[in-house]
Amino acid sequence: MKYLLIGLVFIAILGAGYFLAPTLWNKWVVYPRMDREIMALTQQYRQPPQMIAAPSYQGALHAHTFWSHDSRGVLDEILPAAKEAKLDFVFFSDHKRNALDSFPRSIRGIHEGILFEPGTESNLLMVNPLRETVLDWGRHQDSLIKEETENGGLVLYLHTERDHDWGNPHYQGMEIYNIHTDLLDEKSIWPFLLNSMVNGKKHKHWTYREIFDEQTDILALWDSLNQHRKIIGYGAPDVHNNQSLRARYLADGLVEWVGPNAKTIRIVQPGWKENWLLGDPDVGGWSFKWELDTYFHSFKYVQTHIFTHELSSKAIKQGLESGNAFVSFENLLEAEGFQYLALGPNLGVTGILGDSIPLPQVSQLRAVSPYPVDFQLFKNGELIDNSKNGYEYEHSISEAGNYRIVCRITLNGNSVPWIYTNPIYVY
Repeated sequence: MKYLLIGLVFIAILGAGYFLAPTLWNKWVVYPRMDREIMALTQQYRQPPQMIAAPSYQGALHAHTFWSHDSRGVLDEILPAAKEAKLDFVFFSDHKRNALDSFPRSIRGIHEGILFEPGTESNLLMVNPLRETVLDWGRHQDSLIKEETENGGLVLYLHTERDHDWGNPHYQGMEIYNIHTDLLDEKSIWPFLLNSMVNGKKHKHWTYREIFDEQTDILALWDSLNQHRKIIGYGAPDVHNNQSLRARYLADGLVEWVGPNAKTIRIVQPGWKENWLLGDPDVGGWSFKWELDTYFHSFKYVQTHIFTHELSSKAIKQGLESGNAFVSFENLLEAEGFQYLALGPNLGVTGILGDSIPLPQVSQLRAVSPYPVDFQLFKNGELIDNSKNGYEYEHSISEAGNYRIVCRITLNGNSVPWIYTNPIYVY
């Protein structure tokens, strides 16, 4: 019996080692190596010359608050995370509560320098009306999209791995990257969970990278749509801060335990477990919290940079609608300073990313980066040129087409995208 127990314990240890080996290898070898690689790049920072007149603002498009049925996020939690992630704006997309969806609501306005704009998500749409109104989701979707865009609102397609009415003439843009979309193509969630449990806060930014896959099908779809009219591409954190286990004291002294998707698991009298685990409440009122998808890490993971004249909801919307925007994976490198523009025959600036420019006014495309990266130039969705390990990229053109840039870095032996720009449309 003694030897049987010893054998069972030994087998259990081997089994645990088998399942934990990749995670521990990440913790002790892979993630420190990636930290060193990123540090080496950040030490090569060079401030690019400012060639685009408008300032750029970076932020999150598609995020959720307490207004959504599957989130408990409040301003006191979201604001510190947004500040730490260096966001300038957050456009929300809270799930509708009723067929009649009223605005304004939820979190709005400028708080400590960060712009918050309420929005709604339904039927794979993100709508930010930017005015006082009531959206009637009982109407035909085409009518709703047309009315909102004609009245100055923003209408974007979400979860673009799924079918949409791509031929609709009024929506303004689509997600070319969404964290949740990327998660869906994982064969198993276990590597992400194990890495999060074992690696904790120090390497949490790298545990997010475990789910990353370049969304080539969505990018190809986006390129094809841009052959017919301008469709803006943007990045979406789609953050709910709801894959967690949390607990808080209620006003009557009971403890509410909340699990995934912000659902209440149970409400109990505090016992030994609660007395052991619960401490002082944080800014959101939670006395215990173990989280996978924090606001900060999602905000930092993917951002959209927009060139526009001021930090206001209308200006951000106008800059995005114009395509004067690019997507960055900000937890790799901070993208402030990156620019992509068109130069005329006299080498003066004739347009920037998102602009439509006559061919005679474009002799050269130029991109500048604060870090040495690999530049790739795509024309109408086809890779036509690349340049390795540089701060600047130039390409002379003589043909009309839609030209977009991808910047890539080498991370852990792999070439990974850091920036996707919207195209410059040369006609």
